[in-house]
Amino acid sequence: MEGHDPKVVQVQFSSDGSFLASASVDGTVRLWDASTGAAKTVFQTTADLQDALFSPDGKLVLATLNDNTARLWKMDGTEITGVPGHENRISAAAFSPDSRLVAIGSSDGTTQIWSVAEGEAAATLEGHGGPVTNVAFSNDGRSLATASRDGTVRIWSVKDGKERSVLTGGSASIDNVALSPNGQYAVTSSYRERSVRLWSADTGQQLALLVGQHDTSTIVPAVTRAAFNSDGTQVAAVSGGDSVQLIRVFTSPEDLIAYAQDVVHRKLTSCERRRFFLPVADDAEDCPS
Repeated sequence: MEGHDPKVVQVQFSSDGSFLASASVDGTVRLWDASTGAAKTVFQTTADLQDALFSPDGKLVLATLNDNTARLWKMDGTEITGVPGHENRISAAAFSPDSRLVAIGSSDGTTQIWSVAEGEAAATLEGHGGPVTNVAFSNDGRSLATASRDGTVRIWSVKDGKERSVLTGGSASIDNVALSPNGQYAVTSSYRERSVRLWSADTGQQLALLVGQHDTSTIVPAVTRAAFNSDGTQVAAVSGGDSVQLIRVFTSPEDLIAYAQDVVHRKLTSCERRRFFLPVADDAEDCPS
């Protein structure tokens, strides 16, 4: 599949795998038939493209540009007008699961939720003290998570734009966030800390440091990402190395306690409770690995 001039910066398959979208600094998004490689549609812009993504229903393509604007097209190349711009650079974007809403984050720390059907902003989310780095809807579309360089993640109600909880743990920028399929948990990753953390989305409490270490003074920043599997029982995490860790996650505290008691048939020691990410009343810092 050739046609861009010069480099391609991002590619994405449609949800059914039929099409591939490629975005380039030449200002175009090109749509390809994934099975044959044939060119289907060219979406032309007047600025360098940063990102392009399909809507979950496969009917729309959204592109963010370096002129602080976003463009939205139907698959036949018809442009849908009214996508809001920002005073500062657009730094993140995502469709809601039903494809009716688009969340667009900016380096000014704000995020706009935009209605595709109505062609106008449904809510403006304010609260971050630094650029927004990532936005992610929950599977039911009721919640939106926004990550920021200010070291926090904020969970918002999509219906009314109100802030539900704030996830505050490490001191470094949070680069990515994902919500579990049931919406109860969030997993975050930080390039600078090379850390992956698990949180309660409802309370904002950090449940576990899944990858990384508490002393970050000697850490060299590296690409760090994490994602839930389809049923939320595992997190896949990579942190600057040549391998991926698969970490088991329990969908409720009761499931975790039942698992721990099944493994250890007696009252758990402090070290064992810490191993299973359960509350520890006394000091358990000298636990063997």
